[in-house]
Amino acid sequence: MDLSDQQKTAVEHIGPALVVAGAGSGKTRTLTAKVAHLIELGYCPERILAITFTNKAADEMKRRLVEITGLSIDRFPWVRTYHSACFKILKEHCRLLGYEPPLQIYSDYQQQKLIKEIMIRFDMDRKNFYALRGAISSAKNSGDPDSYFNFRPRLGPFRLRDIYEAYETELYEKNAVDFDNILLKARDLLRDHDAVREDYRAYFSYILVDEYQDTNDLQAELTRLLLGNGNLFCVGDDWQAIYGFRGSNVNNFLGFRHAYNDASIFRLEQNYRSADEIVKTANQLIRYNRDRMDKACFSMYTGGSVEIHDFFSDEEEAGWVADRIRALRSSGVSYEQIAVLYRTKFCSLPFEQALRFGGIPYQMLGDRGFFERKEILDINCYLTAAVFKKDDAAFERVINTPRRGIGPKMIEKLNAFRTPGSGLFEAASRAASEKIMSPKIHRELCELIRLLKDIEPMAPDAAIREVIARTGYEEHLRQHSKTSDEHTSRMENIDQLIYAASGYETLLDYLEEAALIREDKEDKDSQEKGVNLATIHASKGLEFHAVFVVGCDENLLPHWKSRDSEAEIQEERRLMYVAMTRAEKFLFLTTADYRKGQFSPASRFLSEVAECRQ
Repeated sequence: MDLSDQQKTAVEHIGPALVVAGAGSGKTRTLTAKVAHLIELGYCPERILAITFTNKAADEMKRRLVEITGLSIDRFPWVRTYHSACFKILKEHCRLLGYEPPLQIYSDYQQQKLIKEIMIRFDMDRKNFYALRGAISSAKNSGDPDSYFNFRPRLGPFRLRDIYEAYETELYEKNAVDFDNILLKARDLLRDHDAVREDYRAYFSYILVDEYQDTNDLQAELTRLLLGNGNLFCVGDDWQAIYGFRGSNVNNFLGFRHAYNDASIFRLEQNYRSADEIVKTANQLIRYNRDRMDKACFSMYTGGSVEIHDFFSDEEEAGWVADRIRALRSSGVSYEQIAVLYRTKFCSLPFEQALRFGGIPYQMLGDRGFFERKEILDINCYLTAAVFKKDDAAFERVINTPRRGIGPKMIEKLNAFRTPGSGLFEAASRAASEKIMSPKIHRELCELIRLLKDIEPMAPDAAIREVIARTGYEEHLRQHSKTSDEHTSRMENIDQLIYAASGYETLLDYLEEAALIREDKEDKDSQEKGVNLATIHASKGLEFHAVFVVGCDENLLPHWKSRDSEAEIQEERRLMYVAMTRAEKFLFLTTADYRKGQFSPASRFLSEVAECRQ
C-alpha cells in the first residue's frame, strides 16, 4: 500500500498516538493501512478494535482490509461504530444490568412514540417534544445524567429528572434500550463490573478510533475503559470539529497528550483533494481560532480559484449561482460535481427556485434515511412486533396498517385485557380469545396475530414476503401513493429491503443491525443525479469539483445563536473551513445584503478570508 512519508511514520509507530490529519490528507487510508500493518506484525485481526463513526465507513474499511490482507471479512468482527461495538458487549452481559436477552434497541419511531406517551401522562404541551428528547439524549451522552439534571433541572414547570426517570422505567420494563442507552449502559457495565472490563482489556490488543475530534465525553471514557495496554491509535482533525451541538467535545482531541502522557503526535499535512489556493485560504481562516493544533497543510495541485461575491438580495444571489452553474456545465463540469452549501436548511429555498426556473437538475443531500421511510417502517414494525411482544409502538403501527377497522376506541378495549408486565400484543390475543368484537374485526385481528406468530421463526427476507402477501400491503401502498412513479419507487425500496434482509439468518439479527444503522442517511449514489444542495454539516466527508458556500452572512455563518460564545464562534469558523475544503478546484463564497427581505451584514469570516488573500 503506497503511503507518504508522513503516513508511513504514523502507521509504523507502536503505542499511543494521535494523528492530526488535515482535510483531504488520506486519514482513512492511513487508518486502514495501520490495521493491515498490525496484522503483518502478527496481531490477530479478531482482537483489533477499530472504531468508525458511521456504518458506511466501517463497511468500507472492512472491504479495503479484505482487499489488502486477503483475509475473509469475518476476520474483522470488531471494525464497528461505537454503538455497534457497545451493543455487542452489552447484549453479551445484559443480565448483569437486570435485562434478559434478547435486548431490544428502540428505533427513532418507537422512542418518539414512548416520549409522547409520557408527555401526555405529565400533561406536557407537545411543542416541548424536541426540547425534551434533546435533553434526554444530552443527559445520557454527558455520561452523568444526575449532574446534567442538577445543572438543568427544569423544562418549563416540569422537573426533567422526573420525566427522565419515567421514560427510563418504561424502557427497562420493556427490556429495551434507546440508541443513547447503548453507550451509557455499556459504560456502566465496564465501569462497575471489574471482571467484564478486564476481560475486554485483555482481549483487545489494539484500539483504533477514527474522527476522534467528534467523540463526546462518554465515548472518550469508553475508550479509556477498554484500553488495557496503551496501544491506542486515534485519527482526526480538530479543524473539522463541528458537532459540539450534538455533545462532541473537541477538548478530547486537543487534550490527548494530557490524557495519554506518553502519546506521540503525527501530522498529515498534504491535501490530496483541493488545489493549493483553496488549501492556503482555508489555512489562514482557521488561524483565527485560538484553540487548535497547528499544522501546515499544503497541496501539490495548483490552478484553483477562490472568489467572494456580495449581492443585494438572496434572490439575486441565487440567480447568479444558477448562471455560474450553467457556465461551469458548459465548460465540462458535470452537475453531480457541483455543490451549493448553506448553514441552515431554510437557506435552500431561493436556490431551489432558481435551479428549477433555470431547468437545472438538483438533489437534496442528508434527506431521510432509508429506514425512516414509511414503507420500511411499516414492514420493520411487523417484524419487530413478531419478535418483541412488549413493543406496543410496533404493534400499534401494524394493527391497522393496512386498514382492518381497528381504531383508537378498539385499542382502548384491547388495553383493558392487559395484565401487569404484558404488552398490547398479549392483551389483543386475550381479547381475541373472548370474542369481544364484531366478526369482521375478530377475523382480522386473529389473522394478524397468526401472521406475527408465523413469521417469528422465519428468515427475514421470507418474513417480509409473507407480510406483503398476506396483508395486501402492495395494494395499500398503491392507494397511498400520489403517482404510479411514487408507488414504483416505494416497491423498489421494499425490494431493496428484502435484499438487505436476506443477509441475516434470524429476525433478531436483522432487527439489531437495522436499529444500529439508523444514524446513516441515504447514500448519495442512490439519489437522482444533479447539483448537490446540502447543509454544511451534511456535506462533511464529501468532495466536489466546484463548491458555492452561500449565505455567508453574519447571522447565519456564524449563526446568531453562537455570537456570544467564543467557543461556539470557533466551531462556526471550523464549519466554514469544512465547507471551503469540500472544493477541489473552484470555490465561491457569497453573501447578500438582504435575506428574506431583512438586512443581513456580511460574515466576519469573509473579511478574514479577504484579509488573508491580500
